[in-house]
Amino acid sequence: MLSRLAGSVFHVGSAVERADVVARMLDVYVARPDPASGHEDAAVSAALRSVLGAVPSTRRQDRTTSIDSLALDRHEPASIAHAVGVARDHARRAREVVSTELWDCLDVTRSRMPRKVAVDRAHEFLGWVRERSALAVGVVEGDASRDQVWEFFTLGRSLLRCGLTARLLGSSLVDASSSSSWQTALRACGAGEAFRRGRDHGTEAEDAAHFLLHDQHSPRSLAFLAARADDCLTDVAPDCVADEVDAFRAARSSLGRVDVAAPADLRAVADRLAGAVGAVVAALDARVFAVAAPTH
Repeated sequence: MLSRLAGSVFHVGSAVERADVVARMLDVYVARPDPASGHEDAAVSAALRSVLGAVPSTRRQDRTTSIDSLALDRHEPASIAHAVGVARDHARRAREVVSTELWDCLDVTRSRMPRKVAVDRAHEFLGWVRERSALAVGVVEGDASRDQVWEFFTLGRSLLRCGLTARLLGSSLVDASSSSSWQTALRACGAGEAFRRGRDHGTEAEDAAHFLLHDQHSPRSLAFLAARADDCLTDVAPDCVADEVDAFRAARSSLGRVDVAAPADLRAVADRLAGAVGAVVAALDARVFAVAAPTH
């Protein structure tokens, strides 16, 4: 598979997943925050921007500015609007390997992205974003052969969600000793209902931490995401990124040794995994997906 096509498919998967992740986190922490958390809007917004990798802002952050910036600002690389545009542009570049259904889904989503959303309508808008992301993923999962196109799309999705989930767990948004904080984190990762299903008791901090870190069956857990990314890297990653892949696998193995009852240990392992994911993505972009400059 040509490197430029592989890169475009990878970035389509990554951007579609970013739109979903940002929509969920914005909905839980900004649009419909837990009043019992006690966090101020400015502190939550600053922490969330750091988790999502947003450009530092000198503006005072509140619910309105957070939604405008992280949902609608097309010039903010961490925003939903930017992710939707990236997904659509890369799908256009890879039209020879991307299905018509996926292209139509991304093109329509891009054309319907609003420029402004009132705060009291943010939950409705973020729900629409999640639905459009789920539709794009469903098209690929339902139609695509399990070939390199699917592998690179899935690799982009897995690394993006793995990295951002790890950054969330290593941030000040999660109080490792608080059950309510873990319940919020579960919702922000889209794992709240899956965790509660079959349980007739409340959310215990240690149980929730084990679920988000170690559950082998939930596609929202770090263990599942890292394993799926590892499988894809085994199939498609060339030798030129072997060092970064080895570091990622070492960080993945450390998940099994983390003490969820020790906040410092949890944050150290989460930060290590997030850093390893970022290094793999940077290496792929620089050495695999980069298009050589003309020699004349």
